[in-house]
Amino acid sequence: MLRIATNQLYYQAAKTMGERQTALAKVQQQMATGNRLLTNSDDPVGSARLLGLNEELSRYDQYQRNTDLANGRLNLEETVLEGTGEVLQRVRELTVQANNDTLNDSDRRDIATQIRQLHGELVGLANTQDGNGEYLFAGFKSHTQPFVLDGNNQAIYQGDQGQRLIKAGPNLDVAVGDSGIDVFQVDSTDPAKGLFATLDKLASAMETPSAQFHQAMADGLAALDVGFDNLSGIRAKVGARMNALEDQQNTNGDFAVHLQQIIGEIGDLDYAEAATRLSRETLVLQAAQQSFVKIQGLSLFNYMR
Repeated sequence: MLRIATNQLYYQAAKTMGERQTALAKVQQQMATGNRLLTNSDDPVGSARLLGLNEELSRYDQYQRNTDLANGRLNLEETVLEGTGEVLQRVRELTVQANNDTLNDSDRRDIATQIRQLHGELVGLANTQDGNGEYLFAGFKSHTQPFVLDGNNQAIYQGDQGQRLIKAGPNLDVAVGDSGIDVFQVDSTDPAKGLFATLDKLASAMETPSAQFHQAMADGLAALDVGFDNLSGIRAKVGARMNALEDQQNTNGDFAVHLQQIIGEIGDLDYAEAATRLSRETLVLQAAQQSFVKIQGLSLFNYMR
């Protein structure tokens, strides 16, 4: 009976010392990592909530990356639209100049040459690519060059009318581009209509003046004004999208900070409380070791001393 009792005391003391060593190691690991919850079993409810909060935080991080991407695309579009406006303005100035009766046919041919060059610039702007090599105004067919010139110098649109959307927030999808049809007023059923054909017809009228020359200039100026109005509308939409992105980015950032605060409250370690536990567990472990030594008699601990 005495032997059984002694064995029970020995194993109980050994168990207690092991438990205290585990508890001390846990506090030390908590202090090393700064995390209160090391395993799900430490706090099943808190761990489940942390998992959900971290998943939500990841979604908001993705929203922020999306808004950065969208801003880059829209800033590039705004730059191209500005350049397009400058081209149209220059064409308008040249057209007004060519419409002056003091100019002769040679002067008008020189102006036509300049308009041909501006036509080429306009095609280049319409075929702008972003940093990933995707065409800005091709709709969903972003890897297809949107505009090519046929044998009659008419711009043929090869993209589609798709408009890419990007998720900038839980309730906000923002368009990150406009199709070439919308921006450059392309009529897929009649290539002779919107902006490329306007420039081509103006240049042709200046190269071979006829009795309808002034009417051709008036028609061209009217078409350019329509193009300006359309361009202004597109730029206003782009500006509105950029403003919406900025507002959403601020909202996303604020909510992400809120999520991080909640995550910290649940999962971050209270170092003051942990230091108190470390001291307590150290004392308890020392007491358990001393108790174990007394039960064991000569032990490894004494031998090591």
